[in-house]
Amino acid sequence: MQTQSNTQTLDQFVAHVFTGEYEQAMKLCDTDVKFVVFRKKSDSQVPIYGTHIGQSAGIGFFKNLAQLFEFGTFETEDTIASDKYIVRFGELAHTVKRTGDVFNSLWTMIVRFDESGKICLYRMHEDTATLEAAMQLSR
Repeated sequence: MQTQSNTQTLDQFVAHVFTGEYEQAMKLCDTDVKFVVFRKKSDSQVPIYGTHIGQSAGIGFFKNLAQLFEFGTFETEDTIASDKYIVRFGELAHTVKRTGDVFNSLWTMIVRFDESGKICLYRMHEDTATLEAAMQLSR
């Protein structure tokens, strides 16, 4: 069953990301994987915003994420899965390294898989206003 295989792939991907094994995580992705994080357009004040295309860009994104945050909790509350998509919902609490403030947010992850079972789209949605407040940004 493709749904179960995709769920295992996503679990492995997330585990690799949180342990800093970015190259291993990218092996689970299509070469042209697209990471869309919070907003489609990039932002000079928040380097993780934007669309990052390809495995190299994905590695860069996750390295930026690790430089920005001291990871705290990242809990999945529910999952909806089909043969091509997994949607997960949860809560997180990460500390912004520069400010020491905690970023608490609900999150939604939308992941699409290609025909070979590799991740081809990874979208994260979180509370960007709360993120920017924890980063102490002024707009």
